[in-house]
Amino acid sequence: MNQELKMQAVLPRAKKQVVPASDEGDHDPDYENVTLTHRNHDQPRSGDAPSTTSQGAAQPRPPSDAAQVPQWLYKAIMSLYILLALAFLLCIILSALVLVKYSEMAEELQDLRTQLWNVSSWTQRCREEQQTGWSSVERLLHEVMNSIQGVASKAQAGSEKLKTVTAEITQINRNIQKIFEKLEKKANP
Repeated sequence: MNQELKMQAVLPRAKKQVVPASDEGDHDPDYENVTLTHRNHDQPRSGDAPSTTSQGAAQPRPPSDAAQVPQWLYKAIMSLYILLALAFLLCIILSALVLVKYSEMAEELQDLRTQLWNVSSWTQRCREEQQTGWSSVERLLHEVMNSIQGVASKAQAGSEKLKTVTAEITQINRNIQKIFEKLEKKANP
């Protein structure tokens, strides 16, 4: 009775239970103690006053073996928790591996970026040197062309002079021939 008063003190708003009409299934293991909750409409809603009719008879029964949860269910649930923990651990490990690979790839990308920058600066220098070389080659080509044109014009002038010299030489040869003929005529009267 003290136990029930303590329970009612701990749970002041708990509803009162009605005792079954007969005690014929108290010792039967297949019998399940079903109690119906009932509230007296005359009592206040808080239920602070203990009921005088159900104080001694409504003691809770320990559950029978049929109502207990099987042991394998606890093991199965524990196995599922272990699998969940392993899956979570695997996710953490995979995340760590992904982070490690990401950092390695970031380093490789930084190295590639540095190498690409070096190649592009080297290419730019080569292009500038090539442009400088081509401009000097073009300048030298113009100078050579001008020299060739100067030599060609001098050769043309020399050729013109040779033609006039040749004509003059033939004229001189004719004049010498005429002089020889006059000298022979004077020497052979």
